[in-house]
Amino acid sequence: MSDQTLDHHWAEMVTVALLGTDRRDPPAPPAGGLADLAADDPLPTPSQRLVQQVAACTTVRRAGLLPGAPAAVIAPPEADPRPVTAPAATSTWRRLIADWPVLEDEWVLAVIAAGRRVAPELVPPLLARHRTDVVRHERALRAIGPLGPWMIEWSPRLGCTARRPVVGLDAAVGALPELPIVPDLLPLLSAPAAEVARVLATGLAQARFTAGHRAVLVNLVARVPRTSLAAVATALGRVDPMSPSIGLAYALTDLAHLRLHMLTELEPA
Repeated sequence: MSDQTLDHHWAEMVTVALLGTDRRDPPAPPAGGLADLAADDPLPTPSQRLVQQVAACTTVRRAGLLPGAPAAVIAPPEADPRPVTAPAATSTWRRLIADWPVLEDEWVLAVIAAGRRVAPELVPPLLARHRTDVVRHERALRAIGPLGPWMIEWSPRLGCTARRPVVGLDAAVGALPELPIVPDLLPLLSAPAAEVARVLATGLAQARFTAGHRAVLVNLVARVPRTSLAAVATALGRVDPMSPSIGLAYALTDLAHLRLHMLTELEPA
């Protein structure tokens, strides 16, 4: 059966389909496989015979198609020998983004310091999240490795839209951003752990720290030395539940616990 014969038969079936089989019978199939099908499996109604021939004709057409040119092979990203962060670290990142985003900069720097790279499933959300912040976007790229530029090439919306500074980027990327802390509390950043814990717990228990101090205290707990976190969490967890500042105490305890967990989880192997 030639292509011309098949095309003619198809055109006739289209005409019958448009007019309706109640007004015109389906055309007789051309000699060959289509005619053999009609003879071997005769159907009682014109509409059934038409559907049978349409299906058979479609099958013949598809069987005659030649494969197209092979698609270009996508080059993979360059190899990165660093181990991937564990699934638990991915869960921690999602939690801190939802509850304590003030910890994210330290999380990314801890990944880099540990000689690890960000798990692939976090690459798109991490890049998209910081596409308007050149420092955080560059920091994320360094934690991600070669997969980052590769993803941006295929999905430009993940690229940074902020203007790249000429100087100072390396220093900014490698440093933990400073957070506003009132002068009275600044000495706690270098004080012994017991002193940090005592000042915070006493201030909350006696309601000297209230909801209005929340932002400053969050910044403080997010920047005190790691060695102070366990003592701070323990002391804040003992604040009298009847204290007017107990809600703030609970929040800061959660922050201290999460930060300590995050840093422990990302310790170099």
